[in-house]
Amino acid sequence: MQRIAGLLLSLLLLWPGMLGCSPEPVIQKVAPRPANTLIKLPDGFVVHAELAVTKAEREYGLMDRTSLLQGRGMLFVHDGPGRYPYWMYHCKIGLDIIWMSPVHTIVEMSADTPPCKGKARTCPSYGGREISQYVLELPEGSINEHHLALGQVLDFHINN
Repeated sequence: MQRIAGLLLSLLLLWPGMLGCSPEPVIQKVAPRPANTLIKLPDGFVVHAELAVTKAEREYGLMDRTSLLQGRGMLFVHDGPGRYPYWMYHCKIGLDIIWMSPVHTIVEMSADTPPCKGKARTCPSYGGREISQYVLELPEGSINEHHLALGQVLDFHINN
């Protein structure tokens, strides 16, 4: 019984850290993969996307970038379908974020997503309400420019 009481006390003492009161996260910087993945949008426009496949690549993403040219993007490949909220911690540019199902159907979008200029605990999360497996980040304004909509399918093949 004392062991259970001790365990509960330990959990209560750790609780504030689990709620985001912990220090700023340490995120490993990783070199991006080349923009060799071509993604064809429904209007025929082709995006040259870098891939983020490993956990470290997905966590680092487009952090610290000061620009993202039109026609460029980053495709985040998750291990399987799930709910994947994204945040803009250490991101210096606004982005359009597109969540896709395992068959590349757009299931959720966040247009003109602003960078987070504060501490990690103040950065809001975006998306992750729908089941997805792929997330595409594009330059801000791309969703409107290419008339992207829920239910559309993006055409791409992943070559690791």
